[in-house]
Amino acid sequence: MAGEFGGRSGRTPAWLWFAGLGFMAAIGLVVAASVSRPEAPVFALSRLEAREVPTGFAGPDTVTIDARDGDFWTRFDLGRATVAEAGERWDLAVKRYRLVVNGGEGFVGVAGVRRVDAPFESVVEAPPDGYESSRVTGGGDTVNAALDGWYAYSLFSHLLEPEPATFVVRTHDGKYAKFAVLGYYCPGPEPGCLTIEYAYQGDGSRRLQSIGL
Repeated sequence: MAGEFGGRSGRTPAWLWFAGLGFMAAIGLVVAASVSRPEAPVFALSRLEAREVPTGFAGPDTVTIDARDGDFWTRFDLGRATVAEAGERWDLAVKRYRLVVNGGEGFVGVAGVRRVDAPFESVVEAPPDGYESSRVTGGGDTVNAALDGWYAYSLFSHLLEPEPATFVVRTHDGKYAKFAVLGYYCPGPEPGCLTIEYAYQGDGSRRLQSIGL
């Protein structure tokens, strides 16, 4: 029925009610997600001592690398299982959330890396090809296309969460290894502590498991 001045009825359209309810439900989900924010897995930094480079398969081992300094690359030698100084042999370098390998134009090694979307333990042989080398961009950043996507960023938790992937590495001297990222936080939690599970094959073959398995 028209109002006193010939206007429309004051009843709210049904679609507007549904839209409002949908908006409120969305807000509720966001609030619930923020309240129930998951805690990041944290790992203490490893005390690293260099080992003799294995002549066969070694691992798996777990290491937490200190990469909190955003101005400094921390280099890791998968064969010796320890941090390497600049100028020494190394395979993987970490700076905060960025990862590269020792291979590509301007690098002294022949390293490359290939992402495999499979669990760590199921990757038993290194692929014969498809390895990405590292490169320096026009802006001076060092990047590696295969490693750029090792994490997913959660808008709800604001955490970097490792992707369920395994990265097969051709090392600086042409051997093979594999690793999976387990975490990015040390106690606090504080970002920049990269934890990986890894295994190394020192005999030059692409086999990434122990004999008999």
